[in-house]
Amino acid sequence: MISGPKKTVSVLMPLELYERVKEQAEQKNKTAPGYVRQVLKRYLWHVENAPEALTDKWNII
Repeated sequence: MISGPKKTVSVLMPLELYERVKEQAEQKNKTAPGYVRQVLKRYLWHVENAPEALTDKWNII
């Protein structure tokens, strides 16, 4: 886990998306917030280290 200062962020998402996230988190024995943190960390790693691996579907504008 990353140590140091932390910042709380609220994310509003449709119930259907939350249920999908929660289901994936449970399969990985994680909490929904913990799963979202891992998804964001991995996405940012790819953006910074292997952007060629990201398809246009991942292009956030």
